[in-house]
Amino acid sequence: MFYSSLILLNILASVLAYGTMTPEQRQRFLTFQGECMMESGTTEEMLLKAFMGEFTESSVFKDHLVCLGMKTGVIDDEGNYHKDILKEEILSFIGDETKVDDILDTCYIHYDTPQESAFNMMKCMFKEHFGV
Repeated sequence: MFYSSLILLNILASVLAYGTMTPEQRQRFLTFQGECMMESGTTEEMLLKAFMGEFTESSVFKDHLVCLGMKTGVIDDEGNYHKDILKEEILSFIGDETKVDDILDTCYIHYDTPQESAFNMMKCMFKEHFGV
């Protein structure tokens, strides 16, 4: 388990190295990922697949996304989304405000639950950014 956690963190670090995140933002992101894995029960396999564009329909994974949203302030305690904070979070990965605005114009859609919203927004943003 420890060894596979190190592999996951190395893959996440590699992915994050290409973004525009500061070292502090990368550390914060990795910390939140670890905390949300523990809280939601998301597996390393689910996260690795998600970083490759394969999103599991599992409620555990969707809870993980909501956890990340709450820790970053994108989602508040009532389940409301804050587009301005989401935009700042995405900008730390992409760094192109015009592209982020286009992604949000396409993907910022609310569904019946915070979990469904987080899941569908994440899939859409991945598709819009990577074209997959």
